Amino acid sequence: MNVRRRLLRLFNAGDTDLELFERALEPRVLPYDEPSWLKDRAMFLYIAFVRLGRAARAPASPRARTVVYDPGARDSGVRAARAGFMREHFGRDVDFFVADLLTGEGGPRRMTERERRAARRLRLQARCCAVAALFDPSGRYRWWGDVFATAHTFAQALDQIDDAFVFLLFDRRSYEVATFLVRHTGIETHVVFQSMPLYGNQRYLHVPAVAVVTSKVNIPEVAYFARQGWFKARETLYRSQEHVVERAGLTAAPPVYDIGFFATGDWARIDGSYWASDIAQVRAGAYRGNVYEQYSELVLGWLADYARSRRRTLRVYMHPYERRLLHDHGIEPPYRNIADGDLVTIDDRPGSSRSSHFEADVAIALRSSTIWERIDLGLDRSFMYVYDDPALGNLLPESVGEYQRNLFRSREELYARLDECFSATREGAAGSERPTGR
Repeated sequence: MNVRRRLLRLFNAGDTDLELFERALEPRVLPYDEPSWLKDRAMFLYIAFVRLGRAARAPASPRARTVVYDPGARDSGVRAARAGFMREHFGRDVDFFVADLLTGEGGPRRMTERERRAARRLRLQARCCAVAALFDPSGRYRWWGDVFATAHTFAQALDQIDDAFVFLLFDRRSYEVATFLVRHTGIETHVVFQSMPLYGNQRYLHVPAVAVVTSKVNIPEVAYFARQGWFKARETLYRSQEHVVERAGLTAAPPVYDIGFFATGDWARIDGSYWASDIAQVRAGAYRGNVYEQYSELVLGWLADYARSRRRTLRVYMHPYERRLLHDHGIEPPYRNIADGDLVTIDDRPGSSRSSHFEADVAIALRSSTIWERIDLGLDRSFMYVYDDPALGNLLPESVGEYQRNLFRSREELYARLDECFSATREGAAGSERPTGR
């Protein structure tokens, strides 16, 4: 028995675009990678038989007809960010899924017959799949338990919900939940993408949901991937900026620094990709030396050389993850010594760098969403590195259309971009240089 294939067909309601469904899941984040096969299967069984059984006695009672699903919504800050996005761009108040439960407290209620049948069917399917997974010696299935639990909550509230907005589309749970909603319910489903290139792990969309993109750069990307037959959104909406709450107090201002480098904390990520939760391992440098850190050090070195040779100021903006490591755990970034207190400095304040979008005249990054957010703010002097190996990159240059002008592939291209920007600045100032931020 191919349990994984059966699960895909179940959530997809058949074989329509099933191969594209498999391709869409492959690059997306596996939320749990439990090393113990036994614990992984035990958790799936527990969710299927115990948690869903308890949920059957307490049907969901949402407090709004529009709900938001985000796997990170346990965090109150995430909920505040999503609520701000929904009010700003759609003018709606919403209810949230926290884990697999809605936060609304509508009190006891009786499910409609349609809701009761749908929930009962999902419980039976979850239990059959959990038992079948015991006969598969490979793969991990614990995350499917989360998907079933969320789908079960939706099933219990089918007649209480009109619209669903699914965030964090690079997570497999979000993608599966969106697939369930489109294929099995009449709920209007929107999938909301981050202010990042889609190519890395979100270039495939096999169901006709409404796609909401939050960066101008995603617009040509969607058109390109649709032509390839990879992206099958029913409609695409552009809603500028994902983090509107943090943007609220941001006002345009003259730049303070010539160049800003926006780090991504590759040195403290598992394989350079995902945040590490084992702080002891981070402190021991267990994740150091990955290919993304190597490229980051290379580009940062280019920028430091440029700044010192041209007498330009370079400000290094730490990633929010790095800032937490520093302020909560006292772990310094490995590039700390690059700062000289004069031309090259580091922004290591708590929080994030979103309040600093206007500080740098020219912004450089390898994978930071800051580049796309700045472009949306009209700050076109924002450039992203293109990796030598396409398999490493999170963007496909030919898919971003006119925004290829915001890419660079080498030290020579980077210096040419910087020289062009600063030359234009001098010409715009009628021959007088703008004061630097030292």
